[in-house]
Amino acid sequence: MTLADRFRRRPSQRLARLTVVVIALLWGGGAYVRSLFHSEPRPALEGVGLLLVVLNATTAAMLVGAIVLRNCGDAPWRRTAAVALLLGSMAASLCLYALSPHGGGGIVFSMIALWTLVGVASTFWGVALGAVTIVAVGTLGAVSERHHIDFGLLAAFAGVTLGSLASVQREAALDATRRAEAANAMLGERSRIAREIHDILAHSLSAQIVHLEGARMLLARDGDRVRALDRVERAQRLARSGLEETRRALATLRGDAPEPEQALAELAEEFHASTGRACEVEVAGTPRELSPQAGLAVIRTAQEALTNVRRHAPGARARIVLRYGDGAVELDVTDTGGTEPVLEAPGGGYGLVGMRERAELIGGTLETGPEEKGFRVSLRVPV
Repeated sequence: MTLADRFRRRPSQRLARLTVVVIALLWGGGAYVRSLFHSEPRPALEGVGLLLVVLNATTAAMLVGAIVLRNCGDAPWRRTAAVALLLGSMAASLCLYALSPHGGGGIVFSMIALWTLVGVASTFWGVALGAVTIVAVGTLGAVSERHHIDFGLLAAFAGVTLGSLASVQREAALDATRRAEAANAMLGERSRIAREIHDILAHSLSAQIVHLEGARMLLARDGDRVRALDRVERAQRLARSGLEETRRALATLRGDAPEPEQALAELAEEFHASTGRACEVEVAGTPRELSPQAGLAVIRTAQEALTNVRRHAPGARARIVLRYGDGAVELDVTDTGGTEPVLEAPGGGYGLVGMRERAELIGGTLETGPEEKGFRVSLRVPV
């Protein structure tokens, strides 16, 4: 994560992090200055004191440069330069510790450098760097008269190494989780697109088959070319309508959903044009904006219900009622019952099963059954 990404987080998180950093810098800076001027050797303009000043300035500059390079981009050269600066700051901080074991910031600088360096290295090299640092500090304590083996300090370096590795693993796990969520979202989107295309094709092709089968029967039975041509033209219009419906569904899945009232009115006009029977549309309640999934469920359910009326109840009139309630929207599609012989068509879509599955996917319910002489399809979708 780059520095820019970190500053794009929520304001409350940024403020909390900034507060912690400021407090840590003030406290750590004060402790650093006290240790620097209350230990031997002290800063001076010559000799060992000058070397102490140079090492402090060099270590701090390399650390700041490495951190800035590491967090301001992912270019390979930035990572290489950051690693080089971190290795240099690590060496300088250990020299600073050797020169001033009780002050001068050598331990603090070396821990910061180790944490950051392990964070940009692989697990193997991170463990190796931690081990080399622990061995170097332990060896210095064993061979130098001004130092001693401090097991607490060695444990602190081990903790810094393991903590940095754990932080890296956590970031990797979070990144893997984000990728998995993105992949699942993509698969879900593909499933929705496949479902929409299937429903459109099932609606369009089944209606076309009805008209083409009717044309075939008219030609085969009495050679009525006029009525057969009318059937073929209706099938052609349905094919064009199916293509347009496919484009509309894809636009809806991209977030550009049509108003359900407008879509239901178009379905009613299509029903009247294809059957010659009336289809009333009534909207009750205060219309509200629906989610793309809820809007599509309403439209597709009405579309499939009207298709079933055409196929299984020829000559019937239909009625669509859309009700907007407090926590849900309800759709009722009813018909008056068929008055003409049924012309079955092979194939078809999921029908009632597909409508019920669509409703359940978004937490809704679908009820179907006879009503007087006709049939009723009732959808309820939470909003």
